[in-house]
Amino acid sequence: MWGNSRFSDILGLNRRNQEYVRPFNPPSAKRLADNKISTKKMLAREGINAPEVYKIIKNRKQLAFLDWESLPKGFVVKPNQGTGGNGILVLYGKKKGELAWIRPGGGYITKKDLILHIENILEGQFSMGERSDIAIIEERVKNDPFLKQYSYKGVPDLRIICFNQVPIMAMMRIPTKRSNGTANLHSGAICTGIDIGTGITTYSMQMNSKSLFSDTYEMIDSTQDLKINKKLSGIQIPNWDNILEIAVRCQKASKLGYVGVDIAIDAEKGPVVFELNARPGLGIQVANQAGLRWRLEKVKGVQVKSIKHGIRVAKNLFGGEIEGSIEAISGRKVVNINEKVTLFYKSYKANTKDENKGREVTRAFVDTGNLTSRISRSYASRIGYFETLKRFEYIKCPKQFESFKDAQSYIDEYSKNSGTDVNIIRLAKLFEDGKIVVRPVIIVKIKISGEIKDVEMIITDDTTHSIVLGRSDLKDYLIDTSKTFK
Repeated sequence: MWGNSRFSDILGLNRRNQEYVRPFNPPSAKRLADNKISTKKMLAREGINAPEVYKIIKNRKQLAFLDWESLPKGFVVKPNQGTGGNGILVLYGKKKGELAWIRPGGGYITKKDLILHIENILEGQFSMGERSDIAIIEERVKNDPFLKQYSYKGVPDLRIICFNQVPIMAMMRIPTKRSNGTANLHSGAICTGIDIGTGITTYSMQMNSKSLFSDTYEMIDSTQDLKINKKLSGIQIPNWDNILEIAVRCQKASKLGYVGVDIAIDAEKGPVVFELNARPGLGIQVANQAGLRWRLEKVKGVQVKSIKHGIRVAKNLFGGEIEGSIEAISGRKVVNINEKVTLFYKSYKANTKDENKGREVTRAFVDTGNLTSRISRSYASRIGYFETLKRFEYIKCPKQFESFKDAQSYIDEYSKNSGTDVNIIRLAKLFEDGKIVVRPVIIVKIKISGEIKDVEMIITDDTTHSIVLGRSDLKDYLIDTSKTFK
């Protein structure tokens, strides 16, 4: 079995329907989820972003009078009541001077073929029970630049399973060449598990096309079909807490007790909801190498007071349970937003009788918004740089500068006449409390997550955080946002 999962932890199709879909999803809520137009109206009422609808085509007469020139160059055509991604057509642009549109693989679809596709939608070829359907022409999501590097042509999407207002399990579906740029797992898209607590990707699977059995997956560790294939584990999903909040909001508004919420990240709008699924598939367990059943049992009957409470419950119960696995498969250690570190005094000497005398344990704030790490004046003095600060004050550096150019000119002049203090390795310009200032940079020995390293630190005025770790010192680490307050 997967990791520590037992067979009894796995949720099967019959149990999903009998214990979760039927009891917790009322017929009216299922009808809403099955109807994309109704879902969009509900999302609009709740102020939740979704792709904009350009046209709704209910019959052949409307199709005959459709103004094709009024449509943007790129758009998506989908059935209103389609299932499993069937019937969805993504068009990336328009052929110059012709009524033909670019498909994910680079080929074209003509107006004639597009009309035929929409007629098939109207006839119910892609809908549940092959009932007559409605065609929707809507906005094409513009790929988030960060996630785009992992995808072949199409847009990766996120599936969040929610139950009782608690996010239970999550995965990312990544388009491949085999899936023709779609996020459809049965067509060959990659499914990648996501740790609920951190929003960091873990295991990745892809349908085994050579297997004699259906729904058979094989584990992979990198992207497929790209010029430079990238490692799939250890990806930090952007806006993770916001995405979890949107998923729970969707569950509350739809009144679906058990739901799969599909979300993409648009380059301009941020998270947008594609659709709600009242009968979400079970492949998400494969992606996470963990069973849904025991997680669902954990939160059944829990009194969830608010959306934020539901997310806290999820992070406390399920977040970080695979932290060791994340480290193992990504090769990077996990650190917290407030990370416990050991700071070594300037006078520290190893291999002495009392090594603890020259070091102390403290908390460092992790801030990837800063490039270089920082230390407050008072803390720098405390660990042995009091004289260094006095010598820097002696050169009478201006308290602020009109521009970064002026600050750089001062730094260049200082470099020519350096020698004020050997502990100051350079000067750095930065924007601090609304002013452009120049600050000294020193080397501080620090122990992070068991590893001792020399870190460049800018000495700043005293603030809330005495030690701040910048992104130049966090390249080998993953950040666990779920442990911010622990």
